[in-house]
Amino acid sequence: MTRWIVGRGLLGSAVARARADEPFRARIDWSTPESAGRDLRAALEEFADRVRDDDDWEIYWCAGRGVTSTPRSVMEAEAEVFERFLEALPGAFGDRLRSGRFFLASSVGGAYAGSSSPPFTESTPTHPLSPYGEVKLRMEAALRQAVEADRIRGVIARVTNLYGPGQDLGKGQGLISVIVESYVTGRPVSIFVSLDTLRDYVYADDCARVIDACMRRVRQEPAGTTVTKIVGAMNALSVGAIIGEVSRLRRKPVPIVLGQGNAAGQALDLRVRSEVWTDLDGLVATTLPEGLGAIYRAQLAAHMLPG
Repeated sequence: MTRWIVGRGLLGSAVARARADEPFRARIDWSTPESAGRDLRAALEEFADRVRDDDDWEIYWCAGRGVTSTPRSVMEAEAEVFERFLEALPGAFGDRLRSGRFFLASSVGGAYAGSSSPPFTESTPTHPLSPYGEVKLRMEAALRQAVEADRIRGVIARVTNLYGPGQDLGKGQGLISVIVESYVTGRPVSIFVSLDTLRDYVYADDCARVIDACMRRVRQEPAGTTVTKIVGAMNALSVGAIIGEVSRLRRKPVPIVLGQGNAAGQALDLRVRSEVWTDLDGLVATTLPEGLGAIYRAQLAAHMLPG
């Protein structure tokens, strides 16, 4: 076992599926920063012990429950857990440290919410508008420093709006999954941003394939290198277009309520265009109707009565 995927939500689960090998697993108690830090340190020691001297190792940090409305104190606690984890890497791996690669899932919405002149690229100056975005950039900086100091290799993926079956609707994000659930259940969905809001939606398994390819490719980069790449479909859609497509495919209007909630920290236009390893963008191949269909079937099955 040479892969450890920290966080098995929508993205982490997809990253695990991207290869046929079985990744290392560990039970982490995320209820408090203290319990998470304790369990992560213990799991890191166990993972490092399983890596042979001639093996490369990979850690994928896909953990985190923060969204744009998450309070600063909660986001900073997540960052501190991450930073302490990075500090523990040299002690856990010893002489095997430099054979490692580390992945961090970051956010387009966090990084560019206040940036101007879309489409945004990796060279666009970042401008967060929320503690969520500020802390995501803090974590990016922490990884770059650790990669340079430890002479490992790193990949940071600034992911666009992720969607797919199994998304945690309790996090207050995942517009596509929320809209499909509204159609399945008949319960109205609250939309608190303009229907003209533009977002790039990437299917989880497509995103994971790009991440996997990035982690393979970064092996060829010099030790101490961190590559930052925007991962998305490179095709923005409005919220109104998403609602219209769901209504068209299901031949029934989606029940929506407009103007409910807090849109602080949300940008109107988050179009992106990657300038890094652009050949990997072709791995994003799932069309919106295909993705909507997969979510619809999964949610329909979840709401069916047993038997």
